[in-house]
Amino acid sequence: MVEDGREAGPAATGRDASTDERADGLLASVEDAQLTSFVGRSGLIAQAQARLRNARLVTLLGLGGVGKSRLLFRLAAEPEVQRSYPDGVWVVRLVDVPARDDLVAAACADQLGLLDNADGSPVARLREFFRERRALLMLDNCEHLTEGALGEGQVSRLLTTLLPAAPKLTVVATSRVRLGVAGEHLLHIEPLSSADALRLLRDRAQAAGRTITNVELPLAQRLCEMLGGLPLAIELAAGQLDVMTLAEIAKHPELLRLLVDGLSEQRHHRTMHATIKWSYDLLDESEQRLLATVSVFEGGFDLDAAVAVCPEAGIDASQVPALLRNLVRKSLLLAEATGDHTRYRMLELIRQFGLQLVSEAKQEWALRSAHARYVLDFASSVREQWFGPEEPALMLRMRAELPNSRAAQEFLLSSGQTADEGLQLAVDITASRAFVFAGVLADCRRMLTRALEKQHQNTPSMGQAAALSQIAWIAQIQGTDAAGPVLQAAERLAARLGCEDSFGPLLYARGCRLWLAEPDQDRAWDSIALLGRAEAAFAESGDHGSAYMAALYGAMATVFLGSADAAFAAGARVLETATAARAEWCISWAKWTCGLAELLHGNLRTAIQFAQEALRIQVAIKDRWGPPWALWLIALILLRLGRFEQGARLLGGARVAQRLTQTSVVGLSQFLRVQRAVEAHARQRFGDRFEVELKVGENAAASIEEVYASALQQFDTEDEVSAAPRAADKLTDRELQIAKLVSKPMSNEEIAERLGISHRTVEKHVQRILAKYGLSTRTDIAVWYLRTVAPLEA
Repeated sequence: MVEDGREAGPAATGRDASTDERADGLLASVEDAQLTSFVGRSGLIAQAQARLRNARLVTLLGLGGVGKSRLLFRLAAEPEVQRSYPDGVWVVRLVDVPARDDLVAAACADQLGLLDNADGSPVARLREFFRERRALLMLDNCEHLTEGALGEGQVSRLLTTLLPAAPKLTVVATSRVRLGVAGEHLLHIEPLSSADALRLLRDRAQAAGRTITNVELPLAQRLCEMLGGLPLAIELAAGQLDVMTLAEIAKHPELLRLLVDGLSEQRHHRTMHATIKWSYDLLDESEQRLLATVSVFEGGFDLDAAVAVCPEAGIDASQVPALLRNLVRKSLLLAEATGDHTRYRMLELIRQFGLQLVSEAKQEWALRSAHARYVLDFASSVREQWFGPEEPALMLRMRAELPNSRAAQEFLLSSGQTADEGLQLAVDITASRAFVFAGVLADCRRMLTRALEKQHQNTPSMGQAAALSQIAWIAQIQGTDAAGPVLQAAERLAARLGCEDSFGPLLYARGCRLWLAEPDQDRAWDSIALLGRAEAAFAESGDHGSAYMAALYGAMATVFLGSADAAFAAGARVLETATAARAEWCISWAKWTCGLAELLHGNLRTAIQFAQEALRIQVAIKDRWGPPWALWLIALILLRLGRFEQGARLLGGARVAQRLTQTSVVGLSQFLRVQRAVEAHARQRFGDRFEVELKVGENAAASIEEVYASALQQFDTEDEVSAAPRAADKLTDRELQIAKLVSKPMSNEEIAERLGISHRTVEKHVQRILAKYGLSTRTDIAVWYLRTVAPLEA
C-alpha cells in the first residue's frame, strides 16, 4: 500500500495483529481449552516448556484422540510461554489444508493475517514476517501433510526453509508421525493413566449432569481401561451418560471386544475407531445418515449446506436442524457461532470415519456431486446478491467456504464432463468480490488458473474469456507485470468469439489496465470511457455488482485524471448508487473515492471526514482489503494539511498494513504519482524529521488495530485550506513542466520548441491544466504556479 519496501515493525507483532474473525476463533479455542478441566497433563506442559528452552522445533507426537491439540492450545495459553515470545504466539490449524496441493505456507500466512493478495510466494512472506521476530509458531494436525511424492511433505519443506531464515523463531507441531526435519525434538503424548482417565470420566459426567458414585467406581475404572485412556474416547463415552447408564455403556459389545486386545499401538487405533463406531451405533438411523453425509464437507458447513445435501441421504430438510443439535449434544459435531451465523465442524477422526461409511456404501460420488452442486449454487447466488444489504454477511460466508470451494472444484475438474462447471465456480467466486473483501486474491488466481489448465482441449468459450479477463484484472490490482500478457490472451480469445468490443469482463480488465498502468496521461484518460462501456455491458447482462465496480473504478479514474467538477460528480454518483443499494462495503469505497476527490480537487477537512468514514465502515464489517487504502488516504491528507508529524506516523503505520495485507502502490501509476508528490512536499517542508516520524509510526503500535484506531481520532483541521489552489500532485510531470514554462512567461509555440513537441500537444496539456484546477486563462496558470508550486522549489 505504500511504496517503501521495508519490513513492518513491531506494530505487526502479537497474536492480535490480524483483524480476521478466524484469528478470533483461534484465540477462542485457547480460551475454550481452559473452560473445561485439563486432566493429567500438567507434567507434559512442564516437559514441553523445558523442551522449548533448548529446541527450536518440538513435535507433540501421539495417536489420534490422545489429546495433542488440547495440549497445544493449553501450552499456547501458558503465561511463561507468552512471556518467552514477546513477538507473538501464533496457532495455525492445518486440519483443513488439503494434501493434494502445496498450500501449507499459504494457510499459515492466511491465519497469521498475512493476506494472500500479492503475486508472490507465501513462503517468502513468512520468511520476511518472522525474520527478526522472537515468536512461537504452533502447527496443529500436521500428519496428513508429512509425506510427499519425493518423501518430503509440505510441512517439512516449509520448516526446512523457514527455520534457517528466521533464527529467533520456534515451532511446536502436533502430529501422529514425526516431521523428519533436522533438529526436531519429539515429545511423546501417551494415553492417560488409570487414575487420570477415571478423573476425566467423572469430570465430564458431572458436566453432563450425571454423578458417578463411589459404588460405580469399579465399573467406571473398567470402562476407562476398555477405552485405553484415550481422552477423546472418554469424552465420547461421557457424552452418552445423559441417556445411558454407566453399566449399559460398559456392557456394549463394541467396547467389550476391546478387552481381548493387548496394549499395542494397533489396539489404541482400534479403541478410537471402536469408540467412534459405538457412538455412531447409538444414533438413530437419520442421525447416522446425516453424520455420514456431512463428512463430505471440508472446513465445516452451515445449516443451509447440510440442508442442500441431505436429500441425497434420504433426509427431509425439516429434520436437519434437530439432527444437527443431537449430533452436537452427543459430541460428534462441534458448533461455532460467528455473529448470528452458526457453522459446524467435525474432529478429523470422526470425519474420516464418516467418509469411510460413505465409501463402503458406494455413495461417495453421489455425495461429492451434491456437495459440488451446493457450492456452485451458493457461489452463483453470492455473485447475484452481494451488491445489497447482505453484502458483508455474504462475503464472510463465501470466505468461510474456501476449503469447500477448493474441494468442489477439484471434484468438478476431475471429470471432463464437469470441467466447465469447475471453471464457472472460479469465475463466480471472483465476480462476487468475496475474496477481495477477505484479502485472498491469490486464491482467486489459483482457482481460475487451475480451471483454465483443464480447458486446453475444450472449445473456446465465454467462460474461458471471463477467467482470463479476471486473472488480468487481479494481476493488475496486484501491480504485477503478468497483467499485460494475460490481458492480450483474453483479447485474442474474445476476438475469436467475436465479443472483443462488448464483453464486460474484458472491457473492465482493459479499463483497469489503462487506468492503473499507463504512464501517458492522455492515453490513461481513455480508461474512463472503457470502464463506462464495461459498466453498461455488465448492467445489460444483469450483473449489477460488477456494473457497480466498473462505475466505482471509473469514478476513481475520473478523480485521478479529470477536472474537479467531473471528479465530484463521479464520486457523488457512486455514493448515491451504493447508498440506495444499502451495500456497506461499496458505500465505504464510494466514500473513499469522495475523500480522494476532495484531497486532489477540494476541501481537505471534507476529505479526511470521508476517508475516516470509509475506514470506520471497513473495520466494522471486517473488510481485509480496504482499511490499508483508507489509512493511506488519511495519511496523505494529513500531510497535505501540514500535519507532518501525524501524517508521517500514519504513513509509517501504513507500512505495517502493507506487510499484513500484501497491498502496494508500486505498479499502480496513478496512486504512486500522488504518493510521491505528497511525500516530496512533506520532505521539503519537514526535512529529515519526515523519515524519523515515518519510522516512529512504523514501530509505535502494538497491532494493526491500533494503527487504524489512531487514524480514526479527531484531527485538528481548523486552519486547513482548500486543496485545489495549492496541490500540484494531480499534474503529470509533463503538465507541471508546461505550467512552469507558462509562468516564465512563454507562449505555446516557445514551449513547443523548448520541449521538442508539437504546438497542438502543448495546447492539449494547457487545456487539461485549466480543467483540473477550474482555471480560465494561461495567466491563471501562471499565477497559480507562482503562488503554490514555486515557493516549494525555492
